[in-house]
This record gives sequence, structure tokens and C-alpha cells, in this order.
Amino acid sequence: SDTVRQLRSQGIARSIREFVDSCGSPILLYLKREGFVDVPTIRKLSEEGLISCIKYAIVRDNPAEDSYLRSLVDAIGPSLIVSGMGEQPAIVHLTQFGLAGFTSGCVCLAPQLSMRMLRALQIGDETTAERIRTIFHPLESLRDSLSPVRVLHSAVELAGLVETGPITPPLSVVDETALQQISRVAVELLNSNSLL
Repeated sequence: SDTVRQLRSQGIARSIREFVDSCGSPILLYLKREGFVDVPTIRKLSEEGLISCIKYAIVRDNPAEDSYLRSLVDAIGPSLIVSGMGEQPAIVHLTQFGLAGFTSGCVCLAPQLSMRMLRALQIGDETTAERIRTIFHPLESLRDSLSPVRVLHSAVELAGLVETGPITPPLSVVDETALQQISRVAVELLNSNSLL
């Protein structure tokens, strides 16, 4: 109900104020679920200087159709908000909503490629950005279907970057078939890092 959502937003705002007061630094607000904090509360926290950045990671079937993000941008502007779900929605988020940038997990495997995508978006070269986005898509699809953390944990090791060690509970290792898929696409992404 609206009352429950309002009370939850008030409780989160109080927690943020107490945390910022205690640590002496504004927070990065990570939004992963719509309605967890309402837009008026976020605007007030931003006006009070309690938010340094917002990582926006609410998954949509079509990232262009996002009334919550539009309301957030209208309320506080796009400069404090970054797209928080990797390269896949980043083009829409930066070009249609004006967000400041994007975060990425797969940047661990292809940092140059991810930075080229960001630079392309900054200069309005959507063709290059889209070409790069499609290169990240196979690994991101596995992350979406199997678990973002489990897949990235395995991908970094299987691509030969570093031993990541055992994955800790409550997460579990993906099965052998999935590991073979992860290995293939992780190596392909790593090899693509210097191509463009």
C-alpha cells in the first residue's frame, strides 16, 4: 500500500541520515527495486547533500520505458545518476535519459572495450557503442540467466586473468556445462578487448 511504501521510504531516509552523520560522507544510493525508496524522498536526500551518486539498476524488459527513472531524472537531474547494469541498457540510459555514465561487471575482462563504449556515447557515436554492446552481450546473457556474481567469478578465472578461488556460500558453483559456456564467451570477450 501507499502507506507502507511511504513508511519504508521514511525509514530508509532516516537510516541514510544517521549513516552519513556517522561516517561524515555522502552515500552512493544503489536502486535495484522500484518503489523501495520513493522519488520525493530521494530528491530531499539529494538536496540535503547526502547522496553522492545513484547507481540505477532496476531491470526493465525495455529500458526506454521506465517511468520511475524518468521521474527520478526530472526530480534531481541526470548528473548524479549512473546506469548500474553493465553495457546492455547503457546506450538507452545515456542517450534517452542523459545519465552520467554506467557501471560494468564485465569491465573486469574488457576494460578498454568498455571505456571505448563510454567515450563513443559521450561523443554521440551510437553506432560504435551498439557494436561494442553486442560484444558484451553473450557474457551478460549468461550472467542474467545464471547469476551475475557466479558467472563473473568464474569468467575472470576461466579467461586466465587471476585465480578467484572458491565461491562462498550462500552462492554455489555453476555446473560443468555452464562453465564451458562461460569459458568460451569470457575468452572471446577478453580477446575482443583490443580489437576495436
